[in-house]
Amino acid sequence: MTDLLVISAATSDSGGTFPQYREQLAAAGVPLHVEHLDPALGPPDATIGATLPHIRRLADQFSSYSRLVMTDAFDVSFFGTKEDVIAKIPTDRVLWAAEKNCFTDPHMATPIAARYPERGPHFYANGGVLAGTPQMIYEWTERVERHHLYAPFFINQTFLNILLADGAEFMQVDWQTSLFFCLYSGYPELEFERGFPVNVTWRTHPNFIHASGAWPTAEMWEKHRRSLA
Repeated sequence: MTDLLVISAATSDSGGTFPQYREQLAAAGVPLHVEHLDPALGPPDATIGATLPHIRRLADQFSSYSRLVMTDAFDVSFFGTKEDVIAKIPTDRVLWAAEKNCFTDPHMATPIAARYPERGPHFYANGGVLAGTPQMIYEWTERVERHHLYAPFFINQTFLNILLADGAEFMQVDWQTSLFFCLYSGYPELEFERGFPVNVTWRTHPNFIHASGAWPTAEMWEKHRRSLA
């Protein structure tokens, strides 16, 4: 069984930070599979009803790998080592990235924060990055479909936050940013030490930084540059 695979869906091999992301993964010896999307078809369906069969298919297709990381492509950067990533991926659950923005329904922010007072400030789910074993990812999709609030028309990230607000024990987010860090409003927590990211609140060292679409990255790269000086 092969130990790790990163999977990214992309409409182009040259969009955003994707060329650099590929180089970063390759330099660390982390294999990458690219799901090429047809730009003529427009953006992929972002509903939870479309997301579940997509990630279930990938978990089945790459079941020979012991651990999978699924990420966006054009707004993700990688830091660290393959061994570090493998050590951080749980084998008993699926881990989603966490962020400070309760997207798309800010009304859920208060009940989520109230349910998990020990967490923060990255209370909320991010729908662009996840990790787990193929078996756990497959089983996770089935548990979502059996959940009493499941409705396939919800935006995937919205429904992930619904699961958090409802206290679904199988909905786990990386709220200490051990593996994933979402940039949205996150610069107060993010620093770099010798070129590697650190969350100064939790003293964790995330490996994947997700810029959450168009969130500015200039400050991140400036902090990275200063840490190498």
